[in-house]
Amino acid sequence: MTDKAPVKLKIPRQDLDQHSLFPLTLEGVQSWSNALPVTNTREVAQQLRVAIGELNRVTLPAEQRYAILEAMRPNLKVATASLSRRFINQPLVLPAEPQQMAELADQLFGLASTAYTLVAVHAIRHRESIRDVNPARLVCEALQRAVYFTGCKIFQRFQLFQPEENRAWQTLHQLYALAERQQLTQLRINGMLQESTTITATWLQPLLLACCKPNQLRQGDLAAIFQGLRQWSGLAPVSAGGEGLFAVDLSGDQPPTYTNSVRATASRDLRLIDTGPLVAHLGELAESGEDSSRQDIVFANDVRLHHNILQHMIVSLSSVSTRNFSRQSLQQRLHVALGLNSTHYFVAGGLTFAEVLNGKGYRPPVSERMVTNPFLVQRKRRDPWLEAYADDIYSGEQQPDPDDSSDAKSVEVDEDTRAVLLAGHDQPQPEPQAQEEERHREYQVTAINASPGGYCLEWQQDQPAAIRSGDILCVREEEGGSWVIASIRWLSQLAGKSSILGIELLSPQAAAWGARIQNPKGGLSEPIRVLLLPGIKLVAQPPTLITPRSGFREGQKLTLVRHGESKNIRLQRQVAATAIYSQFEFLEAGSPAQAKPREERELPGSAFRSLWSEI
Repeated sequence: MTDKAPVKLKIPRQDLDQHSLFPLTLEGVQSWSNALPVTNTREVAQQLRVAIGELNRVTLPAEQRYAILEAMRPNLKVATASLSRRFINQPLVLPAEPQQMAELADQLFGLASTAYTLVAVHAIRHRESIRDVNPARLVCEALQRAVYFTGCKIFQRFQLFQPEENRAWQTLHQLYALAERQQLTQLRINGMLQESTTITATWLQPLLLACCKPNQLRQGDLAAIFQGLRQWSGLAPVSAGGEGLFAVDLSGDQPPTYTNSVRATASRDLRLIDTGPLVAHLGELAESGEDSSRQDIVFANDVRLHHNILQHMIVSLSSVSTRNFSRQSLQQRLHVALGLNSTHYFVAGGLTFAEVLNGKGYRPPVSERMVTNPFLVQRKRRDPWLEAYADDIYSGEQQPDPDDSSDAKSVEVDEDTRAVLLAGHDQPQPEPQAQEEERHREYQVTAINASPGGYCLEWQQDQPAAIRSGDILCVREEEGGSWVIASIRWLSQLAGKSSILGIELLSPQAAAWGARIQNPKGGLSEPIRVLLLPGIKLVAQPPTLITPRSGFREGQKLTLVRHGESKNIRLQRQVAATAIYSQFEFLEAGSPAQAKPREERELPGSAFRSLWSEI
């Protein structure tokens, strides 16, 4: 159509006649690739960066350039995957070396996208000179790969919670617009992993990820969603008219937005994305299996999409999020303790876990304190809140069972030897209270705005390495004030070394307890830290229990222990779950079943309904 806006893509000038690293033949590039030091990831990535950057300046026929790029693609794939392992699961503000790896991967994605864009542009301009391949298929495959690598740049920014790069979205949209001009968007081809795909499906993969509120998700969740969308993105039709929850402007440099916010400024470059069929498919996946509440989707390489993340996708892709509260700007210093273990410690008033269970001032027997002597340590189940790394619990990786003694070697110690070993520990040992105070830390951060639903925090200095979306924390406004329980809802990294955290208030107070899981065959597990959140009658919110993410499920019987007292409960409906914790309603043994329906408990006016989930 003649009324379409021109496609604007930046490509380098081809001012070289030959390549300095290898002959411009398929055999030449394969020989060079085979000589790369595959055990040195940084060196391989740097050589690929130089090689592709120089190739983008060499004058070549489109089909010859494409063949050379396809020969280099396996090394490029391995290099970027190896680089990503160097900067994933790192502190939010990356140290120097992981930051360099991230920048190198970003550059490789950008250079590869440009290289394939050159193939498509030259094939379109010189269609008549192409003899050995179908020109339309060559253009289609080159554009699909250019879209793929541009999407990888955007995905990496999401994973690192970094601001979007200038022109990344515009480049992605303009590549799709070029494919649309050539009527190639729905032509099925083999993708990067030899899967059957289209340019539209590849283009939609980062777009739909952007619609899923990526700043609320963890790096592993983002990887699972991105991999799932490789299979499912084709289920979302794209049109220039009709219906669609999301819209994208092909001439702009922005991710998708809600259609109702752009109708008044609709242009000829506006495309609507109908997520209805995709949501229906995700709903079927969520309901599949014998116990739909616990079903996870496992992709290749053990990448796991957990059920609660699948529900997050369904909600994000099926409805318009609106803010329930207005935010008020402020500059206020807050005291923050991060993590499940530290939250339990501060909520308990600085008591050790043993004191929470047995009473203030309790000291365990000498034999239980000698953790440095392997002959005197009794094997027992460890507290996952204290020792488990959150990503290990949530990634689906197999972790060793602390109770599994199949490979353990039993060492018998006679009484005389044991007495000698005990005598060796008569010197003063660190007090449990001093150990706890050293382990748990209280930070001071600045709240830059607030609402009835939570705070927005700016963490400028002294950031802990374990800041992650979905973590529990406790907050108080002043020294001596009460601790408020909250959860990190979203993260964003600013220029420099500061980060922005959106936190959702869960409860104005909590009680620290220990929980023993009742074995159906008899017996109790070792105590595990839990938090009991009181009910709020004003909004018909019943009491709930915060537990570790792993090991707890609906219908389970627990014995809660505190200060030598105990009570039995049964876990009811799971009302929330993140990578770190689960939140359950519960019933005490002997109490009548709750008669109020679910709809009455979830009143829309709840003071603790999430504001930050709507961002």
